[in-house]
Amino acid sequence: MGGRWSADQVLALAPDASSVKAGQKLATPTPWTGTGATDTLVWGLCKGSGKTPYQTIVDIGAPAYKCSCPSRKFPCKHALGLLLLWSQDEVPDAAEPADYAAAWQAGRADRATKKSAEPSAPKDPDRAAKTAAQRVERVRSGIDELQLWLTDQVGNGLAGAEVDAYRRFDAVAARLVDAQAPGLATRVRRLPALFSGVDSAAVDWPARLLEELGRLWSLSVAHQRLDELPDDLAATVRRHVGYPTAKADVLATDGIADTWLCVGRRDTDEDGLLSRRTWLWGATARRYGMVLDYAPTGATLPLRPVTGEAIATTMHFYPGTPRLRCVYDDTTPPSDAPAADPVGTLEPMTLTAARHVRARAIADDPWAQTWPVLVSGRLGRTDDATPALIDADAIAVPLTGLADRWALLLALTGGADVAVFGDLGPQGLDVASVLVDGTVIGL
Repeated sequence: MGGRWSADQVLALAPDASSVKAGQKLATPTPWTGTGATDTLVWGLCKGSGKTPYQTIVDIGAPAYKCSCPSRKFPCKHALGLLLLWSQDEVPDAAEPADYAAAWQAGRADRATKKSAEPSAPKDPDRAAKTAAQRVERVRSGIDELQLWLTDQVGNGLAGAEVDAYRRFDAVAARLVDAQAPGLATRVRRLPALFSGVDSAAVDWPARLLEELGRLWSLSVAHQRLDELPDDLAATVRRHVGYPTAKADVLATDGIADTWLCVGRRDTDEDGLLSRRTWLWGATARRYGMVLDYAPTGATLPLRPVTGEAIATTMHFYPGTPRLRCVYDDTTPPSDAPAADPVGTLEPMTLTAARHVRARAIADDPWAQTWPVLVSGRLGRTDDATPALIDADAIAVPLTGLADRWALLLALTGGADVAVFGDLGPQGLDVASVLVDGTVIGL
């Protein structure tokens, strides 16, 4: 993503909505003096409430931020405003950075050099193996308790499960966290949403709760027989249970070099942790990938392509099956000169075909709920007035997660045939973007 960024790329860095609004207010030349930009840095002085203007610097390669303001947000509103100004070509190019910007950049480079020069402690393979074995035993112990709890839930019946649900399920989730099984803990912690009214299908909570308990049971049994499973399935089980996979190990595997088009993004904020899913389509490979990033609420997520943007890079996929989650080397900036037209390679399908694709994915990963698809059809409503997409075979799927974006979707499509991208799950299609006149537009 070389060159000057778009406004969408800048705003994607904002830690919260209030920072977006504050940064946009500063995206005007009026409060700024001494601005400049090189291939790696953007800087400027922003007038504040005091006599001394704030020194604002952005390393656009990392990205990294430095501002003399007292804000604890990264990037702060001044950095966002400066970047927006830069994206509008309101910041002039310069041969050399300002002294304060050059000093900060030199300090960062010096610290990086010292850190890389520090000898790393030699790895002890025996100790690593012992630590891994201890973790497996802790997880097994936690799963033994989970299985007893699941047996009690089904044996005693589900009546009353909705009473004080969060306290009831949080205690089980906390024990799984202690047992180093965070993936299982997250699944348990989400159970109250089935009947709390947060979920639109809360009226069906008994059947859906039983389904989720069944998935927890099958996943726990699979883990206890981990040594008997094929390698790919064992990796899938570990991922769902919550075993970490080092990014360096993934980058060491063979990757897929391609032109990757961002076809959608989705941010979620849960339990103080911000996550972002970025779905990508490989123009030559004709397959999807999904980059998953995490950061504490209020912190900055890594810079990723925005919806509709294409990058040429190599994607490396995490172990397990089917392979969807991927990562690319952040230290090597991707090219912004794609070798192919990725939008033209997108393959919209009917709902029947999309459901077959999802079914194949679930056959490989029985604990998966959703799969990315691009479905063509027309907008409409189901019998209960739920927004829906109706394909050429007159098959409808509810569109979920739209909130106030239904009107925007109607305005973008104008009632014509449209291709909608999203995560297809048991409750419908969670819409992330729409393909209109050869352009992918995020929702």
